Amino acid sequence: MRTDHASGKAGAFAAFWVLLSMQLARARRSWRQYIIVSSAMPSGIAILLRAMTSHPSAALALQIISGNVVLSVTITAIAMLAQQVAWMRQNRTFDYYHTLPVANSAVILAILVAYLIFALPGIAVVLTVGALFYGVHLVISWGLVPVILGTGVALSGIGALLGMASRDGELAGLTGNLVMMAVLFLGIIPASRLPLPLVALSDILPSTYGVRLLLHLLTGHATAVVWLVDGVMLLVFSALLFLAVERLSYRVD
Repeated sequence: MRTDHASGKAGAFAAFWVLLSMQLARARRSWRQYIIVSSAMPSGIAILLRAMTSHPSAALALQIISGNVVLSVTITAIAMLAQQVAWMRQNRTFDYYHTLPVANSAVILAILVAYLIFALPGIAVVLTVGALFYGVHLVISWGLVPVILGTGVALSGIGALLGMASRDGELAGLTGNLVMMAVLFLGIIPASRLPLPLVALSDILPSTYGVRLLLHLLTGHATAVVWLVDGVMLLVFSALLFLAVERLSYRVD
C-alpha cells in the first residue's frame, strides 16, 4: 500500500511537471514582457509614493514595499491568469484537459507557477528599489519563497474564477485589473487608516495575510504565531478557492 501511495505521488508530480513544462514552453517567446510587467508597475508605484511623502516612517515604508511585492504577484495570479483561463475556456482548451488524468486545478497551478517564475525578477527589483528609495533595511530570507508562492496560489483561485466567469479574455482582463487595483490599495494602506467597510473587505482578501507575513519577514520578526495565523489563512483561502475552481471548471460552457 505504501508503494502504491508513493508511486501515486510520483505520478502526480510527473504529471504536474509535464504541465509546467508545457506552460514554460508556451511562454518562451514572451517571458521578457512578463518580467517587465511584473516589475515596472510595482516599482513605479513605490517610487511615486516615495516622491509624494517627504518623510515616510519605517512602518509606512515597509507597508508600501510589502504591498507592492504582493502587487507583483497579483499581476500574474489575477490579471494575467484570468485572461489566460478565459482564453482557454473560450477556445475549449479545458475539453482537452478533461480527457487527461489531471485535475483542472493542477493545470491552473502549472500556469501560475510558470508566471511566478517570471515574476521573481520583478519582485527582486521591487525589494531593491524599495530599500534604496525608502532607506530601510530589509531582512531577506528563504521564508519569502513560501509566502510568495502561498499568496500566489491563494490569489490565483480568484484569477481562475474571474476567467471562468468572463465571456472572453478582454472582459477577464478588465475585471482582473479592477480586482488587482483593489488588492493594491488595500495592501499599501495600513488597516488603521482604512474605514471599517474596507477593513472588512481586506479581511476576506488572501493578499492581506500575504502582506502581513511579508511585513514580519522583512523586519525579521516572523514568529511562530504569525506563521500559524496568517499562513493558515492563506492555506484556507487556497483550499476553498481551488475547490470552487475544480467544481466550476466542469460546468462552464
